[in-house]
Amino acid sequence: MTTVVLKIPKAAVSMQTGTVERWLVEDGARVTRGQPIYNLEIEKSLVEVEAPASGILRHKAAAGESFAVGEVIGEIIGE
Repeated sequence: MTTVVLKIPKAAVSMQTGTVERWLVEDGARVTRGQPIYNLEIEKSLVEVEAPASGILRHKAAAGESFAVGEVIGEIIGE
C-alpha cells in the first residue's frame, strides 16, 4: 500500500501561501488520478488541483484555511 502526501503546490512564481477554498471530494472517498480534488485560492484566483494518484482521500486540513507552500493538507492511500 502506497501513501501519497498532498502538499500545497507552488502554483505561481511569487506564491508563498494558498488557501484550500473547498474540497471537491469528501474525506474517505475513493479518487482516481487526474480527478479534481480541491480548489486552491491564490492571489484572488482559483486553481483546481487534481489527484496525483488513485486511492482513498484523507483530508488533513480544513477548507477555508491558509497554508504555506509545501505544507501537508492531505494524503491519498493507495490500495
